[in-house]
Order: sequence, then C-alpha cells, then structure tokens
Amino acid sequence: MKTFVIGLGLGITMMMASSAYAQEDAPTCSVSGSDMTAFAALDYDAFNYGPDGWRSLSSRKCFFDAGASIVSWLVDHEGDLDGPQLRTQHYQAARNFALADRKQIALLQLRLAQDNTPAKLGEMDWNAYLAAFNAWLSKDKAALDQAIERLKKQATGSDGRKPNLDAALRFKRCFTKPYIMIEQDPSCIATPPSE
Repeated sequence: MKTFVIGLGLGITMMMASSAYAQEDAPTCSVSGSDMTAFAALDYDAFNYGPDGWRSLSSRKCFFDAGASIVSWLVDHEGDLDGPQLRTQHYQAARNFALADRKQIALLQLRLAQDNTPAKLGEMDWNAYLAAFNAWLSKDKAALDQAIERLKKQATGSDGRKPNLDAALRFKRCFTKPYIMIEQDPSCIATPPSE
C-alpha cells in the first residue's frame, strides 16, 4: 500500500509541475518544493484544519494543488494516521480533484477513502456516500440511486437527518453539473419539500 501511495504521490507531484505552468495567469496557485516541505512539517490537525494547510490552497480555488498537496502530505504521514484520519484525507483529496475536474484521480482517492472496518449496527454508512460520489463521477445514475437507497436505510441522527443523505441527493439533483456547482449552487444544496 505504501509503495502505491508513494507512486501516486510522485505522479501527482509531477502533474503539479505542469499545473503550475498551466496556471501562469494565477501565480497564487503555484506550489513550490518549499511549500511541500512546509506542509510535510505540519501535523494532522494543522494540515487538515489550520490556516497553513491544504485549505489555504482550496480557499483560493487552487483545487488541483490542494488535492496534490494532500496526497504528498499522505506520503510523509501515512504511518502516523489512524483509519478515520487516513480516510478523511483521501476523501478531501478526492473532493479537491473533483473540484478541479480531475475525475480519474478523484475516483482513485475515493477508493482509498473506503472504510474497511466491519460495520456496526446503526452506524453511518460512509461507504454508501462514497459510492454515491463515485457514481456521480462515473456518470452512473443506477449506481447513484442504489447508493442513495443504502443511505436512506441508515438510522436517523440526533439532528433528525440521515447521515450524508442530503449530500448524496445533491449528486442526483444536479447530476449533469460540475462538482463545484453541486457544492455551491442553491438549487443543488436546497432540499426540496418532496425529499
């Protein structure tokens, strides 16, 4: 697994170099080797939630660079993370690659975000949400409907909602729109009264 992640990290780092050239009009999106070194020095919380982590790139709409920085950071920290942290980072990388319209890389990151621990009764079905995201990226409406049905079978949370069901329904509502619209367009986000 570590060899696979390292190979993926090197491949994405090489693509980042070409991304920096493609983004010459947007110099704020270039990520240097010293930036990557600074990212590598951050612990999980600082990198994932702090102002100097990957979100600093994503907030500037440097989505590809944000996703690539996550993968690069994972190469340096894979052994330091527990299962949920590792899954979260791969999921966040997938989101950023989807926002950059790099669907194949996003699909790979979603596979790495899977929860392979045995499910407990009444737990959130994380993999069903990933299946919905995967189905949207793959443009597979039948698989999306199946994933949504799985999410509907979850127990209702303390907030009165089924975990990740609203997010998965965005994929259905806005199936043909780019991912950034699924996250930001009010017609994708708002829950219609019939659902």
